[in-house]
Amino acid sequence: MHSFSHVNLKKLDRKTFTPKISDRSGLFATSSTDDDDGTSPRRSFFKQALTGALLTGIVGNKIAIEGPAPYTPSMGLLDGKVIVITGGNTGLGLETAKRLAAGGATVVLTSRNPAKGAKAVQAVEDYEPSSKGKVFSLSLDLCDLADVKAFPNKYRELLGERKIDVLVNNAGVMAVPEFETSKDGFEKTFATNHLGHFALTALLFPSLNKGGRIVNVSSMAHLIVADGLDMDNLNAEKGYKPWDAYGRSKLENVLFTKELQNRIDKAGLSLTAVTLHPGAVRTDLARYLVGEDTYVPMDEQKNAKLSLDPKTLALLPLVYFTKAVDRGATSQVWLSSFQGSDVGGKFFQNCKEVKLGPAACDLDKAKQLWDVSSKLTGVDFNI
Repeated sequence: MHSFSHVNLKKLDRKTFTPKISDRSGLFATSSTDDDDGTSPRRSFFKQALTGALLTGIVGNKIAIEGPAPYTPSMGLLDGKVIVITGGNTGLGLETAKRLAAGGATVVLTSRNPAKGAKAVQAVEDYEPSSKGKVFSLSLDLCDLADVKAFPNKYRELLGERKIDVLVNNAGVMAVPEFETSKDGFEKTFATNHLGHFALTALLFPSLNKGGRIVNVSSMAHLIVADGLDMDNLNAEKGYKPWDAYGRSKLENVLFTKELQNRIDKAGLSLTAVTLHPGAVRTDLARYLVGEDTYVPMDEQKNAKLSLDPKTLALLPLVYFTKAVDRGATSQVWLSSFQGSDVGGKFFQNCKEVKLGPAACDLDKAKQLWDVSSKLTGVDFNI
């Protein structure tokens, strides 16, 4: 789930926008007292035109929000491929694991909680029975660099020297309400969304297969910091604001992808780094908007009663303005299935390239971020 648009309801004039429903006149028609005689053909025409335009706009906007139909690789397309997905126990990560497993891939999903990881493996196998024995879970806490540094050994213990064909850096946090720090003392959003994935990618880089891909899940929320990345505020040194921290981390994802592809190209390697915006998606990231004390995880929502908590009710309109998870995962599933040509260093939405603004194309900042990230994580990322 990512950035949302806000509407200033105070600007709406209740007197001029108070539709009255009439059984005779259609969905948003006013009562006959609003007409001189209730039979004006001209006024009736305008009512119908307005209603049609409104409905067309609603439907068109919903289609644009939802994006293309869910993409699933054809069975056998990914046979023999190994795909590692961070945060694969819920939301976009779990949906991605299911669909890539349906294409024949061997999937290694990560989760901070081993029990949730095991549950996710079962969910994938239930979705695609042929994947049984080819889906695994490994524990990983991106907020703990010691755990990140231990991950390559965990992977080797699981699959030996098998090369990784796709690394999907999917895990993330969004708009954490209060300032929190990782085990290493970094602001939680910065640590989870960028530093942890930077270190993980560096450590797994030698294990990537020729022709492999690194798929970094970013967001259009990077536009929150449209003025560019402030290198003196990476760790919220100038004060913490939840959405600023999130937008900053998503810009870091984009800049990391561009610098990574730049270094891959200079080294002459057959690898691809690509990033994307999944859309505003209904996932467990919403726990920070509702409050973790009242939020019901996605895998428990079918059996949960609707909460009448004001925070929860306030989010109900977002159902219209957000994507279902199966559609939200489509771009990362598509890219992880080796679809699209010449995608290196580019940004995708709805399986199409999106041109980025100056802040997201600042290659000097991208290099600075790389150097600072290496220093902060203690991981030398030499390509």
